[in-house]
Amino acid sequence: MPLALGATAVAGVAGACVLYATCGVRSQWLGPTDWRGPEDSGAVALTFDDGPTDDTERILDTLAVREVRAAFFMVGRQVERHPRIARRIVAEGHEVGNHSYSHPLYLYRSAGATRRELERTQEVIAATTGVRPIWSRPPYGIRTRAYFKVARELGLRTVQWTVAGYDWKPRRAAEITRDVARGLSSGSIVLLHDGDSAEKRDRRETAAAVPAIIDAAKARGLAIGSLARLLDTRSTQPRSRQDADA
Repeated sequence: MPLALGATAVAGVAGACVLYATCGVRSQWLGPTDWRGPEDSGAVALTFDDGPTDDTERILDTLAVREVRAAFFMVGRQVERHPRIARRIVAEGHEVGNHSYSHPLYLYRSAGATRRELERTQEVIAATTGVRPIWSRPPYGIRTRAYFKVARELGLRTVQWTVAGYDWKPRRAAEITRDVARGLSSGSIVLLHDGDSAEKRDRRETAAAVPAIIDAAKARGLAIGSLARLLDTRSTQPRSRQDADA
């Protein structure tokens, strides 16, 4: 192979590795990341990103009626805009997570800016709700070395997802439900959105999909529980070679 072509191939492989390390939902290369619970748990967890917003209340109403708990990965500036809803989330027994202050792409932020995003959000959520998050989900699921360093120092455990409703795109409730239901299995962490970081659309369709998603899980005999219970169960299970390398 000519030297130039060899160098190009190496660069391509290196680029692919960097892309997977930062963007791969299951990647463990830069730091520990939970993306599912144990397959024998018999449970799944519902998680919501980008809120709180007015649509969060529609979701909370459904969760209350169905007696289901979820985890809300909140954006700091949204907590400042909707403090009452943030407090309602905690008051009704749901978990909260750090989803940054302004929803940036950490890949294009300095280490200092990344730290400020995470630290500020911790303080905003704690001051507003009385709860300091132990979970973190980076915007777009993209992690960097700087992100993991700060998350570790703040005692934050990174949580990605197993199955998504792709509700960041214009979708009807039936489509969101269909994609989540197709991917549901024991141990799944479900990614949905109760807000829109770009502030271009509401989340009424997601709210409308939640009852059917709950029904789909229960029809398969799956309990819907907290992240704490799902992931703490995982810590007692030996990790498969596939998970460790994923």
